[in-house]
Amino acid sequence: MKKLGAIALTAALAGSLTLTALAQEPVLIAPNPNAGTDTGYAQTIVLNGKALDLTGIPGGTLNLPMRLVAEADHGSAYWAQEENEGWFYFGENQIVVHFTDNSVSVNGETVADLQAVVTDGVTFLPGDVFTHLEGYTVETADGQVTITTPNSDPMIQLGYQVMESAGMAVGMKADDTFMSNYGIDTQQFDAYVAFFPMITSPDTVILAKLAQDADVDAVKEQLEGYRQTQEDTFSWYLSQNLPKVEDARVVVEGDYLLFLIGEDADAGVAAFTAGIAALDAE
Repeated sequence: MKKLGAIALTAALAGSLTLTALAQEPVLIAPNPNAGTDTGYAQTIVLNGKALDLTGIPGGTLNLPMRLVAEADHGSAYWAQEENEGWFYFGENQIVVHFTDNSVSVNGETVADLQAVVTDGVTFLPGDVFTHLEGYTVETADGQVTITTPNSDPMIQLGYQVMESAGMAVGMKADDTFMSNYGIDTQQFDAYVAFFPMITSPDTVILAKLAQDADVDAVKEQLEGYRQTQEDTFSWYLSQNLPKVEDARVVVEGDYLLFLIGEDADAGVAAFTAGIAALDAE
């Protein structure tokens, strides 16, 4: 076993693996035991405009604590005990630290000029690691590291906020092909972000800016078709999820549309409405 696929990783995050399977798969890296303590980390890290809380991060290095940065960017960090590796996920990108010699590979390719440092159980890498990921930038000046990732996009940020407010597990980010498989025509959108669930949950968020000539009624019909597939599934499988499906929301605010299946749909819609007002004010 070398890598988990995106589906298996998301399933692990959603808690859909059995206890037996979890014992055989990589586990989430344990929390830093020094969390909450000012340990003297020497610089500020700003990710997508937000300063990270660095209490508990060991000092003595200008490298970046990978688990903290990955999770702050809605990624994940795992320890693969069998391989003695740390796996850090940023979207579809995988950074692997091989603890036998602290060498590093990015998306399966060894990067000769990168070397990890492990201090008090925290894995650090130079900021240069992000130059190997498309759409990521790192700038260092005056004791501050500024990292910008694809998740800095305001619509993506709003999508995560809606999911958090609605009490949802983070699902798989969908592309045009995935949307088309569910009969959703992305040509109706100027831009969109969508997160689809694993089989153990119906939780779904689609946030879109409608095209000028979009047929809103047709879009709503397509979304109802998707909702119906979820109702058909959860009417017999894990039926405790059925009330969420029955409470699915389609909301249009100006040029923006939200489709939501979540634990707290009211809170998710409120987050969407507030976020769209903020976008329109910019």
